[in-house]
Amino acid sequence: MEKFKKDRKIYFCDFLRNDVINDEGIVESLAEKVYEAIDSLEALQERAYMLLDKYNEKYPAKKMQLVLFEDAINHLIRISRIVQSERSSGLLVGVGGSGKQSLTRLSGEIGRQIIY
Repeated sequence: MEKFKKDRKIYFCDFLRNDVINDEGIVESLAEKVYEAIDSLEALQERAYMLLDKYNEKYPAKKMQLVLFEDAINHLIRISRIVQSERSSGLLVGVGGSGKQSLTRLSGEIGRQIIY
């Protein structure tokens, strides 16, 4: 664990790896879901924005314009973990318009879950 700086936060998620895509844009193999650590919020935000762009391309009618600040990233990581756990559930509480449904949709897409 020496590669992580002592005074930095460490984030854990399983969506840091890329799918293997051929020259024609077809997915040859899905990325392995490995729960790993990252200590750079900027790198994690960049990855989350890239996944958000993929979601927006796949579902243009449900396009989301999210600002992924640190708290939103923390919630995205938690929701992603809940969505991918077997027989799990979670209760999201907050004021309307705070992004609960949008972060859940993005987490479902990240985890390759069915989105309605």
